[in-house]
Amino acid sequence: MTILALAALVSAYAVVLLWRGRLWLPVRVPIAARHGRWAIGLWLGYGLPALMFLALAGQWGALRSLPPAFLPLSASLDLRPGDIGFGTVATGLAGGSVLGLLATWWRARRGRAPWTAGDARAIMPTSDAELLPATALAISAGVTEELFFRLALPLALTLLTGAPAIGCGLGTACFAAMHRYQGRVGVVATAIGGALMTALYLGSGALWLPIVAHALTDLNALVLRPAVSGRIRRRAVRR
Repeated sequence: MTILALAALVSAYAVVLLWRGRLWLPVRVPIAARHGRWAIGLWLGYGLPALMFLALAGQWGALRSLPPAFLPLSASLDLRPGDIGFGTVATGLAGGSVLGLLATWWRARRGRAPWTAGDARAIMPTSDAELLPATALAISAGVTEELFFRLALPLALTLLTGAPAIGCGLGTACFAAMHRYQGRVGVVATAIGGALMTALYLGSGALWLPIVAHALTDLNALVLRPAVSGRIRRRAVRR
């Protein structure tokens, strides 16, 4: 099978996912928590297809460095590999975490759940018992969604169209559309986040950096803030 045929297959697969609006979640797995099942579904639906495409297309090196197909877009945006380092990302994540925790404390003191961009109730933990499975979900989302939406799908679309702007743009749009269960606000927020992750990927040249940023962002939203909020609200009730 030629590389263009593989690219077309990955693109068609993405269309099927968009049409379904959800992943191929496993029906029966020996995990009680819903977050654990979703974490497995992310690997089955995003991670494994992305890795299979890279392996069969001979693009395994894209896991280590920015694919040559993306370099024209990187240059046109003045985001050359190496321009963005971990220090910049760490500063941004730390600042966002502090603001998020302050907002969480303020809302929890008033008996409110942590704020989310869009309707994220379907994936938010509802008890301390779900925090560990939610951790697995957050890490899995960071790894698998970046593999698929930041690398495999944009690369496949770029190879088909010859235009990295189209490939990365459609990849980000698909990433946002797959979060439509969170409503319009959630889709917009996800699109912005996806665009920032793409810029981070192009400016760093290393996929591991957006993976870490994505996973830490999800850990903050799905684990840290719900844990802090739950403890504050329980103390308020006991008083």
